[in-house]
Amino acid sequence: MESPESAWRVFWSFLAVEIDGLESAPGGNADGFAVSWGRYSWSDELPTLSFNRHLMVNGAGPDWYQPERWRLSLDMVFPDLPAFADVGELNTQSSGIYCERPDSAVDDVVREVLWEIEQYPALQALWTSTPLRSVIGFGPRHPRVGNVEAFDAQQQAAYLEWRARYG
Repeated sequence: MESPESAWRVFWSFLAVEIDGLESAPGGNADGFAVSWGRYSWSDELPTLSFNRHLMVNGAGPDWYQPERWRLSLDMVFPDLPAFADVGELNTQSSGIYCERPDSAVDDVVREVLWEIEQYPALQALWTSTPLRSVIGFGPRHPRVGNVEAFDAQQQAAYLEWRARYG
């Protein structure tokens, strides 16, 4: 893996791949993605950056129905450099889960994800760095949900200012 920036281009192409067997309930949240970051025990508390695709699979059974939640992730682990010092202490650990499909209307969603990354110098440094290692994971998950509407007043003002500058 050369950098998260190059991995993002591949990940974005992967998001365009349609997957059969997903939940078809109203609300359209059967297929989503998120970018997350932090320091975790599974990465020996080293800085991490992950691209995640969240899926709700039709898990209908004969007596009971509950969609199954799955996550495919690309987890990148970085060296413990001074530029990454506060990755685990940021006020948020994820872009939130976006359930829009890659097409011309999803450009706003991409801008929101990249805006979140641009707000933190440590994430900017990760975005252009070479990971120590990376791993692809796939398995059942219970994704955290968050979105831009949940920003506090200061975050919302910064976001609107950024959108005015960059469109």
